[in-house]
Amino acid sequence: MTSIEILHVGAVQALELRDQLLDAGLVQNQDFEWAYYQAEYDNFSYDVVPRHVAFRFQDAKLATYYQLKWAQ
Repeated sequence: MTSIEILHVGAVQALELRDQLLDAGLVQNQDFEWAYYQAEYDNFSYDVVPRHVAFRFQDAKLATYYQLKWAQ
């Protein structure tokens, strides 16, 4: 599987991206998997992992296509 991450995406936006895949005819847990992650703050340093959505595609070509399509 090929993974892509889209940074600085809220929960509603993550659902909209997932819905785009479903509308395109892809099947969740067969063609792709996804997960949404809240921002993580480290109280000891300035490192922050921003909120993001991660997609794992079965087909590397689809991963590349959607990564380019959703590039900001």
